Amino acid sequence: MGKRIVIAEDDRLLRDLLEIVLREEGFEVTGFGDGQAAIQYLSVARDTKRLPSMILLDLNMPVVDGWGVASWLDADPILGAIPVIVISATEAHGKAAKALNVDAYLVKPFTTDEIIGIVSLFSLITP
Repeated sequence: MGKRIVIAEDDRLLRDLLEIVLREEGFEVTGFGDGQAAIQYLSVARDTKRLPSMILLDLNMPVVDGWGVASWLDADPILGAIPVIVISATEAHGKAAKALNVDAYLVKPFTTDEIIGIVSLFSLITP
């Protein structure tokens, strides 16, 4: 099985597409439609030492938004070391997202080649 990726994206169609594309590239993918569900999963992953290699994170989600998830990750020394790739509908939040130690910022819409490229790059530099 390939490296683990967590996707937190409330747009079901986009989340499903990302899961399909990344699984075809050999990644083990788990997707969530809101930030709270992602946080719960990541808490268990930390405790069981089954951490993902990276997280794809939308900023605008229900329950807990991407900002809240990124802040929560940043406050945890173990989870904060996981690369976070923000996927957002606007470029306007790029600088603010960088302040939360996200590793990359991808603006929607993007192509499958773009997402495969950035995920592949991060998979090469993460254990």
